[in-house]
Amino acid sequence: MVEKIPQLPSFTKMIMESSDDFITVINAQGIIIAVNPAVGRLLRISIDSLIGQPLIQALYRGKKFDYQGNYLSPLIETLETGKEFINKERRYNSPLLPSDFICYTSTGLLYDNDGKIAGAYSYDKDLTRRRSLERTNENLVDKINMQQLQTVLAFSEAIGARDDYTRGHSERVAEYAQMITTAMGLQELNEIVYVAALVHDVGKIGIPEQILNKPSKLTEEEYQRIKAHPVIGANILKQIDTFAYLGYIVRAHHERFDGKGYPDGLAGEEIPLISRIIAVADAFEAMTSDRSYRQRFTIDYAVEELKRCAGSQFDPIIVDHFVKLVSGKPS
Repeated sequence: MVEKIPQLPSFTKMIMESSDDFITVINAQGIIIAVNPAVGRLLRISIDSLIGQPLIQALYRGKKFDYQGNYLSPLIETLETGKEFINKERRYNSPLLPSDFICYTSTGLLYDNDGKIAGAYSYDKDLTRRRSLERTNENLVDKINMQQLQTVLAFSEAIGARDDYTRGHSERVAEYAQMITTAMGLQELNEIVYVAALVHDVGKIGIPEQILNKPSKLTEEEYQRIKAHPVIGANILKQIDTFAYLGYIVRAHHERFDGKGYPDGLAGEEIPLISRIIAVADAFEAMTSDRSYRQRFTIDYAVEELKRCAGSQFDPIIVDHFVKLVSGKPS
């Protein structure tokens, strides 16, 4: 029988539920007995589905060690060896994560009233965005200073903060877009595509939350409000000298290759290349993430949908590169 989680003190429960950091508790058999909502948001799954599962099976598909024999999970390492960590920087690569996750991790053992080991806990503080910012800043130092990059990320965070379902969306789109430029041999665009993707949805700041988060079908009037966000975003960016050059890219990220997109009805190579790249990355991320009105689609489904819409909604060359990238085939 799966061990039930002990009743948590109300203050402890409040901390777990309100914290943006990631808290996981396992019992002496390595079974997950508690996780906080932040873990569910990170993995984009229901935390209830994790309770009662062996941590190794739930997060690492049954693998305990990497190819060098190192523990994949510091929490399991603590449970099995007694070694505890305090703010140790770790990089996780779980199949449930959309990309590598970097954090400060702290772990500890839990004991029962008889002094026997009853389980272990981990407390992880996200460093992914900070490390991404540092890497990006190394390349952008001559173009955008640290304060300006902080502004870009503040834009991105402001958008995600309005809806848990899209939290982290812009960061993941930026990663996918940068992967596409690299696959296409356009590394010189990596910097601008990354920053442009981070702010591509900044215009949604001007859209009411009841429209953004509506779980049912939008009315025609609501749909027109949503369609205004590329123009709103471009107008916001034009007011900031450093980001003004991104305005035309953001304005065009919902144009279609066949000319049936918005707001300007551009077609083919009339659409800026970076906008076409972001469009593919944006669609793939949206399809493979949960939304207020539907659950995520599988990666296979998203790939087939990109292929189906190549030449109509999307640039077929960009789709071809991205599909090969996702499937692991050489470009």
